[in-house]
Amino acid sequence: MADDIEFDEIDALAAGAVGEPGEREFFIQARTESTQLTVLVEKEQVALLAAEAITFLDRIADDFPEDDDEAPKQDLREPTVPLFRARLIGLGFDPERARVLIELRERPSGEEEEDEGELPAGERASAGGVTPPAASEPMEMEEEGYVARIYATRSQVRAMAARGAAAVAAGRPPCPLCDMPMDPAGHRCPRWN
Repeated sequence: MADDIEFDEIDALAAGAVGEPGEREFFIQARTESTQLTVLVEKEQVALLAAEAITFLDRIADDFPEDDDEAPKQDLREPTVPLFRARLIGLGFDPERARVLIELRERPSGEEEEDEGELPAGERASAGGVTPPAASEPMEMEEEGYVARIYATRSQVRAMAARGAAAVAAGRPPCPLCDMPMDPAGHRCPRWN
């Protein structure tokens, strides 16, 4: 059974990093006047979410024209203590409310090592993801962990995407040969072997 969290009307949506390049942690944060949700994510997830969100919003703009005002770019607010680590992130759109849905899912820690592969865009993982037990073994309910659904305006999502992309770009520069991050003290490029 999943622990569902829903934010229907948010005041702020942010994606960013805390810490020095090479030691940063990345977060997605949604806030209302009285509540703050902070979720730990990977740098690559922030980069992909930023790119996919803009592509998604541009794709639906013809059928659902945007009329929201431009939202300011929001920074993360302290404390950045995450409720959970998001393993899966999804995007959707609710035309009745004219809101973008960002869904953040946590998977059980036992499944982490067995199923590290990424899904193609647009697909969702099943709750199980493992081979069913033999008939003689007792069937246990697998917990899905937290599921957070954040409904935001399109301008809030565009601002979050811009801020998230800027946070990713502010990290260590990639090596021109191997694309791995280069430390300020130097870089042992595997392409030089």
